[in-house]
Amino acid sequence: MPAKPNGRFVSDVTIPDDMPIPMGQTFTKTWLVQNNGRAPWTPGFAVVFINGEAMTTQRRVPLPSAVPGQHVQISLELTAPNRPGVFYCDWRFQDDKGVFFGDVFHARIVAVQPPPSAAQPVNASYFVADITMPDDTPVIAGTTFTKTWRAKNSGNQVWGPGYVLGFEEGTPMTSTLTIPVPTTPPGAEVNLSVNLKAPTAPGVIWGDWKLRDPSGRSFGAKFWLRIVVTQPVQAPAAPAAPITPVGVVTPAAPSPAAPAPVPVPLTPAPLPSSPLAPFYSQRDPRWSNIPLANMGGAPSIGRWGCMMTTLTMLAGHFGKNTTPDQFNRDMVARGGFTNGFFTRWDALNKVYPDIAFIDKIDAPASALLSRIDASLQAGTPVPVMVDLTPQTAYSDVDQHWVLVVARQGNDYLIHDPANQTPGVSSLLGRYGKPGGSLADAVRSSLFYRR
Repeated sequence: MPAKPNGRFVSDVTIPDDMPIPMGQTFTKTWLVQNNGRAPWTPGFAVVFINGEAMTTQRRVPLPSAVPGQHVQISLELTAPNRPGVFYCDWRFQDDKGVFFGDVFHARIVAVQPPPSAAQPVNASYFVADITMPDDTPVIAGTTFTKTWRAKNSGNQVWGPGYVLGFEEGTPMTSTLTIPVPTTPPGAEVNLSVNLKAPTAPGVIWGDWKLRDPSGRSFGAKFWLRIVVTQPVQAPAAPAAPITPVGVVTPAAPSPAAPAPVPVPLTPAPLPSSPLAPFYSQRDPRWSNIPLANMGGAPSIGRWGCMMTTLTMLAGHFGKNTTPDQFNRDMVARGGFTNGFFTRWDALNKVYPDIAFIDKIDAPASALLSRIDASLQAGTPVPVMVDLTPQTAYSDVDQHWVLVVARQGNDYLIHDPANQTPGVSSLLGRYGKPGGSLADAVRSSLFYRR
């Protein structure tokens, strides 16, 4: 008797259940499924719409070929209905003879009115690449160099007159703290360059820069550089001085010139780190250049690894001896990433099953701050998502994750993985909206427990 096909739903890769989608917007739903039968999936097999709101005119989609035990992804282009409400569509496997088999899997969304901010001006930028001077390039003390980043205009406004690249924190290495930005339309890429001079003292030196709009408000990605200042190669020893004849006066040698002053970092001294959790910087040179999920072409831990680094700190709170590079490897091995290199909400549980994932709560939620406070009172830090550029309209590229470690009056103290040096920072001081409250600053939180 021939083996029968079977199919199993494994996980949602994109668009988790009840995700808000603006009415009329097209989106891609992707499932991860497995051939858990004893027969291969061959040409002619398909997934077929069987129930609910189809959200597409394509009711039958070819199923990728797969041998028994193999995992594959199925993606559908769906469009949210033009009316508000909760909508679902059920799909099922079908063989080349039209016989259904295996699990029923679904997409379920909440169609919502497009947010009013969608039509508002949005300034946003995206780091593309280091064109010159990659992180930790050796530079001889006192020499000049040019740092160039490649940036993308990911907002809906043209960068034109009045837009500048401005120094934010670290060591400036220049007295010119704002650089005009070339005219760049939305979607276009541009090179941003600053001319700098290495300090005279050896060491690891860094500086952060961000784009600013004509009103002086910072927005978008942080563009940073980090160099290793080295001493110049010593010249060969001079020959021994000749003996001065008796009665001949030798002029005194001029005093050596005083070394040029070293630029003083503008970053305020951090407060001590919290004993609740170890501090890790995603920009630590030991792992900042490692790609997320160890995947070729993925962004690095230093650029996009804020959430993963925040969870690494939380793992340390729970007694796990790990670092961002090790946690990155463990997430690959144990399914902590989704859709390539995106960190799962429950990634800590995937790596350490004895750490339970409780919930993800998004703002606005009246109980959100109370839940965070209760977790802190129980001695457990909380991963929190904030707006990286609170002075401008929020967009998806502005997401940033930090670890809340304490309540201080009307503020939270955080371990910020974007910091270069250990210590706690003020959440409102870094990510509070002008005139806003703590509830305005916290956009989402993850809750874990032992």
